[in-house]
Amino acid sequence: MSLNEEDEDYIVDSREMSPLPIGDDDSNGVTSAQGTPMKQRPDARVPDMQLGRCRYVRLHDNVNYVAAAIILRGNPGEEEVLLIQEAKKKSYGKWYMPAGRVEAGETLVETVHREVLEETGYTCEVLELLSMQVQGSGWYRFAFVANVTGGDLKTKADQESLCAQWFPVKQVKAKKLEMRGSDFIKLVDEAVSYRKTDKIIDIPPFLPDNINMRGLFVEFMIYKNNFDDSRVEVLVHRSIADEDALAAHDQPFPTCEFGFEYFFAMVVSKCYKHLLEEGANVVFAPTSVSRLKCLPAPMESLEHGLAVRVACQHKKSSSKAAVRSPSRYHWIPIENSEIRRSLRLGKHQYRPSLHML
Repeated sequence: MSLNEEDEDYIVDSREMSPLPIGDDDSNGVTSAQGTPMKQRPDARVPDMQLGRCRYVRLHDNVNYVAAAIILRGNPGEEEVLLIQEAKKKSYGKWYMPAGRVEAGETLVETVHREVLEETGYTCEVLELLSMQVQGSGWYRFAFVANVTGGDLKTKADQESLCAQWFPVKQVKAKKLEMRGSDFIKLVDEAVSYRKTDKIIDIPPFLPDNINMRGLFVEFMIYKNNFDDSRVEVLVHRSIADEDALAAHDQPFPTCEFGFEYFFAMVVSKCYKHLLEEGANVVFAPTSVSRLKCLPAPMESLEHGLAVRVACQHKKSSSKAAVRSPSRYHWIPIENSEIRRSLRLGKHQYRPSLHML
C-alpha cells in the first residue's frame, strides 16, 4: 500500500544519529528515578514520524503536569485510602486524593512528596508510577502509589487543605462521602490491584527517568504474542537487527514527535495507520506505558517536555501484521526472558495504566 499525500505531510525519514559525546561525567546533574546520574538522550535517534514540533516546552507556559498520590493501608478487602478535604473555594469541604501542580524546578516525584506533606501532614515513600492520564496534548496527570513513612495526620486547616482522613475503600467506591470528583476512584481500584501484583525483584520500580526533553515524543512498543503466549515479537527500527541490539539501544522502537496542535489520541491513531497496513484494526489502543522520561527542571529550562513509551498489543484474532514500510521497520522475536522483563513484556508483569481523556 502506498502512502497517501496526507501521510507524506508528517512522515519524516528516520536515520541513525551518532550518540552524543560522553565523557567521564556527562550527566549535567541529571538523575534517574533511583537517584543515579543519567546521560542526556543516550543513543538518540531522530523521530521516525513527526506531527508538528514544539520550539520549546515550559511548565505553566504551554504544558501542565499534575502529580497525585494514592496511599492505602490495611489488609486485602479491608483497605483504607488517605484523602484530603479541599480548601479551594470551588471545592471547599469536599474530599479528594492528595494532588497538585508540578512546579518548575522539581521532579514529578518531588511534587508528590511536597503535596502529600502539605495536604496530609505525612511524609511518604513513592513506590511506583500508577497511572498517566493525558488530555489533549498539554495536560498530563501522573498518579503514584505511595506509603506513609512519618509525620502526623493533618487536623489543622490551612490554604493547602482543611484536614486529611483515612476512609474505607468500600465507602469511597460507594460514593458515601461528598467528593470533589469521582475520577480518582478508578485509580484507587488500580492501587488495590497493584498491591496484589507480584513484583519482580530484579526489575527496578517504575518511576520517571529524570531526563530533559525539549519536545513531546511517543515511542510505540508494538508487540504480538502467539496464542499460548510462548512467543513475543516486537516492531522495531531496521537498525535493530536482533534482541541483543534491542536490549542495548535506548530508543529501538518507532518514535513520533508531535506539537500541541495534535491531541495525544490523534497521534496514536495516525501513527498506527502509518506503521501497519491495517492500522488500528489489528492493534489495541494503548492502555499502559513502559517508560517515561520527564524532567521539568531547572526552572528556567525550555526542556520541560516528555517522552513516553506506550505498550501496544497486536490483536491475537488477527494474523495480519504487515508493515507499511518494511525498509524502515521489521518484527523481531524476543527469546530472552530477561530482555522481555526489562521491557515489561513479561507475562502478568506490572505496567502503569494509560488513560487518554
